[in-house]
Amino acid sequence: MEVKTIIDGCKSGNQFAERILFDMYYNQMYNLSRRIVVNPNDVEDALSISYSKVFKGIKTFEYQGDASLAKWIKTIVINESIRFVKKRDRVKYDDNIPELATVSEYDSQLIDIDIEQVYAIIEGLPTGYRIVFNLFAIEGYSHKEISEMLKISVSTSKTQLRKARLHIINKMEKTKSYG
Repeated sequence: MEVKTIIDGCKSGNQFAERILFDMYYNQMYNLSRRIVVNPNDVEDALSISYSKVFKGIKTFEYQGDASLAKWIKTIVINESIRFVKKRDRVKYDDNIPELATVSEYDSQLIDIDIEQVYAIIEGLPTGYRIVFNLFAIEGYSHKEISEMLKISVSTSKTQLRKARLHIINKMEKTKSYG
């Protein structure tokens, strides 16, 4: 079924079209929300609210190609996931960067780390680091866009990303050293 046809069906309240739309993007949006929210039960709650907003707001959605729908849904899921985390956690963003060891050159030894270990390290990041890291490194948002989404300064976004990267590198080095 064509995306435009699915959107039109959703706009008219067709439950079959809504189900197709839900299924089309569910895995992608689940993974996106999971990188922000982490807890699978909370991710389901955030997605439930997100899709409720998608189906309520689809009447005003203006189709501008297939990618426009995915981007629109993605924006809703990101915003709702951030709202969910802020409501549950006290997210702190710190502009102060303590002196941390920096990695001056790429350590090829880190390549041997299992991808599941990398995912676990990213999931274990402090909330502020994890959200900024995922939005910047995985989703491709700029620091300006992140600062607007999270209502923080661009400088704070950059600081959180730097701290996240250093945290990930340090954890990877420890994982490599200690197993």
